[in-house]
Amino acid sequence: MKLKHLSITIAFLLLGSLCITVAQEREVAVGLRGGHNVVHGAFSALSVEGTCGLTDNISVRGGAQYATYGRTAIEVRPTYSLPTSWGTLHARTILHHTAQASFHNVAAGVGVGFSNPHLFCSLGYYYRLYGSHGEWLNEPFNIFYELGFHLLPRVERWDLQFVFTNSEMFDLERHYQPSWIVRCDWEPSNRVGLVIDLCYKSAGMFNMSADYYQLYLKAGLCYKW
Repeated sequence: MKLKHLSITIAFLLLGSLCITVAQEREVAVGLRGGHNVVHGAFSALSVEGTCGLTDNISVRGGAQYATYGRTAIEVRPTYSLPTSWGTLHARTILHHTAQASFHNVAAGVGVGFSNPHLFCSLGYYYRLYGSHGEWLNEPFNIFYELGFHLLPRVERWDLQFVFTNSEMFDLERHYQPSWIVRCDWEPSNRVGLVIDLCYKSAGMFNMSADYYQLYLKAGLCYKW
């Protein structure tokens, strides 16, 4: 068993603005003053991640995160990889758990993917349970996806990526809540690396009109054994 790398990531929320909700049925809004429910907020989070190679084809990525607004997250992603002459095929399982106060979110999924020096993608299905005080709500069908491009495929020690996904580590979202990410990796040596992500996420949920977004920065150090 060989631990491929370990990273510590700090995430900062830079901007969260204009959270607007409007009732869909007019009858519900009768007598209510129109306007915006504007919420501004900021948070930080600390996470530790690692990837362990069990065999030449099987690896496990996992880690934990704590956010200052009280949420904790644990996630494990076993992966089977099959190299081919035109890229690498992947079969992946996602096991995800988050908790905030008495509220729990548990999800499990499976998917397939492909990667080469220019692009990477994945698509899969996951099942989710929400629970609080012994009451559980099922989400029987969700999809997770990822599409990314290596913008510097031939530059040594640098990797600039553009990623579109709803399945970031510790943030397994519904299919209509993707994140747009610009990711920069730099490896000054064979063992030490630096990762910086600039991320944007918008949301509109439960048939309500919402103008909500968050722009956040993640920075982390990696060490490879």
